[in-house]
Amino acid sequence: MAKRERRVPIITVILVLAPFLIIGFFAAVRSGYGCSVGRYLEASDRSGMVILGNAPVQMSNQTEWDLFAGLATGDKILVIHDGMDQSYPGRTGVYAVWKLGDGDRDDIPPTVVDSLIELGWLAAQ
Repeated sequence: MAKRERRVPIITVILVLAPFLIIGFFAAVRSGYGCSVGRYLEASDRSGMVILGNAPVQMSNQTEWDLFAGLATGDKILVIHDGMDQSYPGRTGVYAVWKLGDGDRDDIPPTVVDSLIELGWLAAQ
């Protein structure tokens, strides 16, 4: 019985907080922020990039927290960001990053890696 009594408050907290988190997420997206899922890539200069399909985008941390701590090249991530510049690689300000899964450099398309090496963003391996 003691376990059941502990679960009720946890479930209640989840049920109360979930709608606020969902509403906050959609309000952020509606007010001009974007939400993207891609692969993390750490560039030679230690800046973080997200690979969206075949498009690399340089991420600029817009918070006081280290958003890229604990991420490794190839990890699947969800990113809340500003609009994206149409340069190559693109650029965007980032407000939140969540790791969705592990990965490695092989998860990034070779054509993207080759173009970033050619442009000096990555060291040749």
